[in-house]
Amino acid sequence: MRHLLLQAQAWWDVQRFDQPVWQVGEWRDQKVRHIQLHVAKALGKVVAALGEGADTACGADPLAPVRDEVLPDVAIYCSQLINMFPDWCAPTAALPQPDTSLATPSVAAPSPVCMPRTEALWSVLASLSRASARLAAYIEPREHGVASPLSHIRGAMQDLHESAEALAAYFLVDLTRAHQTRLEALLGAALPPFLVEAMVHTHSQALVERPYVPPS
Repeated sequence: MRHLLLQAQAWWDVQRFDQPVWQVGEWRDQKVRHIQLHVAKALGKVVAALGEGADTACGADPLAPVRDEVLPDVAIYCSQLINMFPDWCAPTAALPQPDTSLATPSVAAPSPVCMPRTEALWSVLASLSRASARLAAYIEPREHGVASPLSHIRGAMQDLHESAEALAAYFLVDLTRAHQTRLEALLGAALPPFLVEAMVHTHSQALVERPYVPPS
């Protein structure tokens, strides 16, 4: 979990994500609601990429938005939730095992000739769907003044974390670097040096604790 850039994410949220109208008693739930909208938007990008892949001529890259936008964005949303609910997921601890009671939707995946590996993205599609649904299940009752279990947040964290890891492995991308690059692109500037230094330190620790193993 060290690669999720929690300190940098918290700083970036203050600059670009958090809104003054959230500074009220239930502002945290309003932020969760906004994150859920972004998760649903990311989910739509994956759906669109898979759909376009079946009809796109060879040489085109319909998965580019998934690699360049969805992958780092999902890491952003996971980091935001962890920062908001630190008691539910310590940054250096492993996330809980996924809830296997939520089965993958029985949808027939397309088999495009030019993109035979896209089948692996259907598990990501399922994970993002669960994350969006769990966040909605947390938010909707609270908008009616009814309590909802925080376990929905924990499940969403797990789904988002698994999605980010799976996409990084699929595209052979360094997740930490992709996360940082996306934050800086959305910020329109480089992150402050003290945050970059902290990221290099924690990333080095993560590589020592869990060395990179190239795909076979």
